[in-house]
Amino acid sequence: MTLQQAALVLVGHGSLRSGNARTSTCRVADEIEQRRLFAEVHTCFWKETPYIRDVLGLVRVREVFVVPNFAGEGIFTETVIPRELGIRGLGTQSIGAHRITYTPPVGAHSRVATLVRRRADSVIAGEGLDPATVCLLLVGHGSSRPGGSGKTAEALALLLRRDGGFGEVRTAYLEQEPAVTAWATLTWRRRIIVVPLLMAEGMHGSEDLPPLFGLSPASLASNDIPATHCAGRAVWYCRGIGSYPDIADIVLDLITGMSPPPSN
Repeated sequence: MTLQQAALVLVGHGSLRSGNARTSTCRVADEIEQRRLFAEVHTCFWKETPYIRDVLGLVRVREVFVVPNFAGEGIFTETVIPRELGIRGLGTQSIGAHRITYTPPVGAHSRVATLVRRRADSVIAGEGLDPATVCLLLVGHGSSRPGGSGKTAEALALLLRRDGGFGEVRTAYLEQEPAVTAWATLTWRRRIIVVPLLMAEGMHGSEDLPPLFGLSPASLASNDIPATHCAGRAVWYCRGIGSYPDIADIVLDLITGMSPPPSN
């Protein structure tokens, strides 16, 4: 079996409130489709059509790679998506006419640390900052469920701390503690680079978070990283990791790492 005999299904969250929530997933799917690596490329979503539960009905070939375009491991990647597809979880298994290989989420790939560092380093170089004076603030979605859902963000923060290069690396969340609404209490440093660990360009990344850092959604219209002053700090707010140009390559890495044995 080659990739050209297989289908790729890229799964996004989607949104009933924001028309932009599907944008990053569709962009990555379009880029991969243009490379003509797969027989078919599909997108599906939890909150929008085509829904996750319906996508296999659109796939004509037997071999299917399913990649969650999510920022980390959590209830959606570990429970919701497998349930909607009728699979057990990671790995390869046959469901009806299809043999499905389900990979870890994009945001859990080790290359994400490199992408985040590259984005932060570009701000530091462009602004002439001393890295030792900078706090890199990683903002995850998290979960209000007991125990939260921050293991991917915390693992990323730990890796970036170990590699060094920043004064400190902190995490904050939309739906668990430490709350991003209290970001100014999490560090005493005066220069903050904010990196949302979000794949979608929906309500959270474009409307909910920017005002917390003194920005308007309109200020994110260009490709420049906007600088502002908020709570007595200099803040640089980056776009979510779903906007990074290397995401398509990460999707392909995940598939390569999970490729099943030849089918009979």
